Amino acid sequence: MEELITISSEYITASFSELGAELKSLCDNETGIDYIWQGKSAIYPWSSMIMFPIVGKLKDNKFRLSNKYYRIEHNGFAKDVRFEAKNHRKDRVTFVLSHDKDSLTSFPYMFDLHVHYKVYGPRLMITFEIKNLGKKEMFYSMGYAPIFNLPIHEESLMDYYIEFSDLEDRGAYFLDNDLVNFHHVDDKRFMKDKNLFLSNDLFSRGEMIFKDINSSSIAMKNTVSEKGIELTFENAPYLSIWSQPGYPFIQITPSYGVADAVDSDHDFYKKEGLLSLDQEKSAKFEYSIFVR
Repeated sequence: MEELITISSEYITASFSELGAELKSLCDNETGIDYIWQGKSAIYPWSSMIMFPIVGKLKDNKFRLSNKYYRIEHNGFAKDVRFEAKNHRKDRVTFVLSHDKDSLTSFPYMFDLHVHYKVYGPRLMITFEIKNLGKKEMFYSMGYAPIFNLPIHEESLMDYYIEFSDLEDRGAYFLDNDLVNFHHVDDKRFMKDKNLFLSNDLFSRGEMIFKDINSSSIAMKNTVSEKGIELTFENAPYLSIWSQPGYPFIQITPSYGVADAVDSDHDFYKKEGLLSLDQEKSAKFEYSIFVR
């Protein structure tokens, strides 16, 4: 069994795997309650997911650059490869992933990806730093998907709701064969003011995608206890919320990128949600999870 890397504060303890730099556990030190889904291969194997260099699915799992095709699987390769742990201290650790001959066959850019985890009080802070090591502009997407137990403790699913920090102008979109169609009208039926109430049939149509969101944080709360989480993010234009109906978890993904469009022609330069990074420049993305 893999030995996990652990960091802790007086309030919480977080554990990680070098495979995918994956957050595997986030426990309340006083109660012992773990807020993170313990991935089960027969149901859903992930506890969290770093999505890089794409978010979601490419049409036919491929894209075209300069008349050459490249293949990348759903949500990119960062989740499937081993990072190197560095600077491990009681309250923090950094994971590093660099391009190699395998990554260059599917993503023709030279990069370093540093993932910094730090605990402070009841908050886990996550910082992604991406550096373009090449001599050409790099195009990519970035997303982070913690997967939370639902219910967290002894509440029921129907007790829970998602609270957005701001009113949202748009409702939800749903994927079509894992691809987006933003030409469709968004569905506002599920929102009541700033709240999205959870139910057994909410995800019967699959993953919910919110586009051009106003919120910089969302909280998962319930009407029975104070148990919950708050997830903060900086100016992420997309947010997806998903659960497998009937299973006790929920995946929440603020992202700087989105799945391919249903009418994609595979041209990477036309893909919605791409970020660009000039040669030898860096970009930083910050998230945090606050445990209640």
